Amino acid sequence: MEPSAATPAPSASPGTEPARAFAAWARWFWPAALGCLVLDQASKWWLQAQVLGSDAAFHHGPFPAGYPSWLEWHLNPGIGFSILRGHPGVVTLLTVVLVPVLMWIWWRQFRQLGGWENTAFGLVLGGAVGNAIDRLLAQAGVMGGVRDFINVDLGFWPLNPWPTFNIADAGLSVGFVLIILMSFRRPVPAPGAPSPARPAPSADALRQTTES
Repeated sequence: MEPSAATPAPSASPGTEPARAFAAWARWFWPAALGCLVLDQASKWWLQAQVLGSDAAFHHGPFPAGYPSWLEWHLNPGIGFSILRGHPGVVTLLTVVLVPVLMWIWWRQFRQLGGWENTAFGLVLGGAVGNAIDRLLAQAGVMGGVRDFINVDLGFWPLNPWPTFNIADAGLSVGFVLIILMSFRRPVPAPGAPSPARPAPSADALRQTTES
């Protein structure tokens, strides 16, 4: 009696990922995202509560004597460079839309690429969520805007001074720069080069096809 053809192994059910594939991106993405988010929020709340006092939630102001000169408390109701500062509701709406869009782009396009790409998007999303928390609190009347406190003034343009920022802004900027740099490292197929072919079917699969 002729032995029956080997039955192909069942494929993984849709929507599931092997543990190895999960660890490949999670070990880069989550430390970057959570690290940026926690450092951002912890630094803002600590400086506000321990150094500046309760008035810092709604007022700009210098840091007390003895603190580094590059620390300067600033509340920004807008986005970068104080754009849309007169429209905090619009800024909050844009932020609420932007975060899910960034997550979708990362999940669909960048998650499987490599460690640097996942680190970069972790920084971007961690920074976006960090500032989103401030904007939602400002919209609820808890504070006057996104809390910025790092002031860089090197005495020459454009750093004389650069607009005040925070750790979330730094994470966003570093993340986007990494994404741009990584885009230059991806191999670009030569003109006319065939697209990657699918794996050839096994001999058993071919035999089953011809016998059916």
